[in-house]
Amino acid sequence: MNILAGGAGIFFGITKSGQASELVEKAKTAETKATAAVGKMTKLEDEKKKLVGDLSIKTQEAVSSKRDLDTATLNANSTGGQLSTLQTENSKLSSDMLALTAERDTLQTTANEATLAQDNLRSAETEIADLKTKLANLKAPKKPKGPKKPTVGTGGKVGKIVNVDPRTGSMILNRGSAQGFKIGDQYNVFRNNTLIGRIEVTRLSGTNTGLSIAQRSEGLGVPTGAQFQVNDDLIKFK
Repeated sequence: MNILAGGAGIFFGITKSGQASELVEKAKTAETKATAAVGKMTKLEDEKKKLVGDLSIKTQEAVSSKRDLDTATLNANSTGGQLSTLQTENSKLSSDMLALTAERDTLQTTANEATLAQDNLRSAETEIADLKTKLANLKAPKKPKGPKKPTVGTGGKVGKIVNVDPRTGSMILNRGSAQGFKIGDQYNVFRNNTLIGRIEVTRLSGTNTGLSIAQRSEGLGVPTGAQFQVNDDLIKFK
C-alpha cells in the first residue's frame, strides 16, 4: 500500500476547487476502497489459517480414534464399555469432521470474496495512480507558446507582394499574422534575385490572418524610388 501513503501529500495538499477538488474526492474514495479491501483480505487470510489448522487436528484425531475403534472391535477381550466409549468418541469426531468440512466449504466462498477484494484493491490502486497523474498534469503550468516565426522558403524567401496601390504606394502581402508576420517587421524586396527596395509591415488584415499591409521603408544600401510589383519576393530584414 505504498501507493496510498505516497499519494496522500499530493492529493490533500492542494486547494479544493474546480477540477482539482473533484480529483481529490475521487482519490479519497479510492483510498477508502483500497483500505477496506486490504482489511477484508487480512481477516479472511487469518480465518483460513485457523480453519486449516483445526481441520488438520480433527482429521488426525479422527484417524487415531478410528484406528483404536477398529483395534478394539477385533480384540475379543475388549469390554463392552471400552467399545461403547470408543464408538461414542468416533461418532463425535465424525460429527466434528462434518462440521469442519462444511466450514471449509464456507471458507471457499469467502476465498472467492477475498479474490474479489484483491481485485478491488488492484482497481483502487490503479485509480489512485491515474488520479495522481491527472492531478499532476492539472497542477503543472502549461508552457507558453512562443511567437510564430515566418516560414522561410528557398533562398530565404518568406512571401510575396500580391497587390500594389499606385496612388498610396501601399502593398498587400500574401502573409499575415497566421504566418508570424508582425507590425514593424521589415523585409527586403527582390525581383529576379535583385534587391529592389525595402518595406515595413504597417497593418495586419482584420479579416484575413494570411494577409498584411506594408509601406516603403528606406534604409542604408537600399535602392530608392524603385517601383514594387506583384510577385516581388520578400526576404526578412529585421
